[in-house]
Amino acid sequence: MFYYLLLSIPLLRVSGEHIVGPPNLKLLECFEYKKNYWIVGHAFHTSSVQFKDECLRMCLTSAIRKAKCLSAMHIPNDDECVISDQNQLTKPDLFVENDSPASFTVNYFRNICIDPPENDGARRLEVRLHGSQGQGLLEFSQQAGKRMMVMVVISGLRENSAYDVELIDGLTRITSCQKIKNPHGKKILTVDTDNTGMAVQPWIHIDNLSLFDEDINDKLVAVIDRSTKLVVDCGRIDQNPENLVSSASSSFSYIVTGFLAFFYFMF
Repeated sequence: MFYYLLLSIPLLRVSGEHIVGPPNLKLLECFEYKKNYWIVGHAFHTSSVQFKDECLRMCLTSAIRKAKCLSAMHIPNDDECVISDQNQLTKPDLFVENDSPASFTVNYFRNICIDPPENDGARRLEVRLHGSQGQGLLEFSQQAGKRMMVMVVISGLRENSAYDVELIDGLTRITSCQKIKNPHGKKILTVDTDNTGMAVQPWIHIDNLSLFDEDINDKLVAVIDRSTKLVVDCGRIDQNPENLVSSASSSFSYIVTGFLAFFYFMF
């Protein structure tokens, strides 16, 4: 019998456009959890990590590198993290239960931030963010007649800090984010970083922008440190290519089918 533990704890408060909540909870909100299940034979990267949050961060940041992580599996007994380009929806026949739970545990997480909850017929745009502090991905999505949604993943920022994400108009030939002075753009939202310098905002509705009412193609999005008022990252809005490139063609890809098969058939 299927059961799901949705790791989304709504401990949020809103101050203006600043959505406040512990960043580690924002990370967990991007995943749906199921204990002692995994996807057999479809993995494109494995790493040695101690904590599940590290594994989940690897899954989310793979999108920055244009690899599509649909699920992550953390095996705490061996400090192993396996991320996959498939999940129980795309490969239900390969989504199997660990039949030796007494020997080892598998924590399975489906990435629910890979697509917006309102996706059918939606217009989607994306921004790839680069600059002096790390890199990131911002995605917009909107269905006709509904509010716009936005999702943000940025790594490499200053730890435990707040950053405004703003839409900047009128800048067409910027070669460096640091050359943007006093941007005074339209705020999209504010994100908070955790103790690793990663900011995550799962899909949320935004009221002050629309992909249909405004021509926002080719406009600039800037990430601004709230304490210094300096632009640390930026990128141009672009059409979202459907959706990310296949992990098989990415330099990030690693075929580790044998790793999962080993655990599955060994016990």
